[in-house]
Amino acid sequence: MLRSALRCRLTILPALLALTLAAVASCSHPQSPAAPTQFLFVTLPEQRSVAVFAADATGDAHPLATIKESAPDTPVDAGVSLRGEIFVGNGNGTVNVYAGEHRDYQLVRTLAGPKTKMVHPSSMAIDMSGTIYLADSGGAPGQQRVVVLAAAQSGNVVPSRVLSGPHTGLTSPTGIATDASGEVFVADHDSGKILIFAADALGDVAPVASLEGLHGPRRVAVDQDLNVLVSCDGDSSIAVFAPNGPRLWTRSAIITSTAMHDPIGVTADSSGRIAAAVRGAVLFFAAAANGNSVPLVELKGSAPINPTGLLIH
Repeated sequence: MLRSALRCRLTILPALLALTLAAVASCSHPQSPAAPTQFLFVTLPEQRSVAVFAADATGDAHPLATIKESAPDTPVDAGVSLRGEIFVGNGNGTVNVYAGEHRDYQLVRTLAGPKTKMVHPSSMAIDMSGTIYLADSGGAPGQQRVVVLAAAQSGNVVPSRVLSGPHTGLTSPTGIATDASGEVFVADHDSGKILIFAADALGDVAPVASLEGLHGPRRVAVDQDLNVLVSCDGDSSIAVFAPNGPRLWTRSAIITSTAMHDPIGVTADSSGRIAAAVRGAVLFFAAAANGNSVPLVELKGSAPINPTGLLIH
């Protein structure tokens, strides 16, 4: 009996030791938390709406929610603040802000009026604090501008900053983005440039840098790795610029596709996939795409869509 008990103990001890080592290894190397869920915001001027999809939606997927504007408001772009408020920029010179739980979005405030200096916004960006950046074509030649409205405001408010004048180089601003440092990137369509302004730029001031040689840049985005993405309707491409030092970028890719004609909105998800808005669909390309590329997936939605602005948040 003693010999049998000893054999049993010798059999159990290695098993216990293995379990202990496994537990220690588990504590020493905890599993990485799951990546946060991302959502795709698609601006649809023809429907006066912004549709919210899961970022991995494909095919004829239905939107998870839809924000509907009322005439004459016509959406050109959407943005999201760190608080989860959704901003809808309208081409007639208003910004409506929505909030709500479980994707039940309700209008909470509106910015509009002559003091805002908004005339004909063509694109909008929102930083994490809720500051509003607008590319605006103005009411007449020479009145092109960038309007910056401080966070948490409503009504007919005065901008915190306006960039306008001959030294800015603004001729036809059609897209706008910001990076984590607050620098402002403006797609200037007719000059073929991305104009980059300092975070505190004000008035008739020259850009601190520019990206040139583009064919009709429509929209611009800055991804989490500080790559600059530019949609160009002159050659139906997406140009990608990789950071190469302070205020320096190198063109790393030019994405074209037989499926992509006259792209407008452009954005990227947390995995680096690049999304482009084209007539009838949102196309997703691989992070490393370059040259003539086949989209990984197409999102056409449950009803015909002709998107302009795109945002993945």
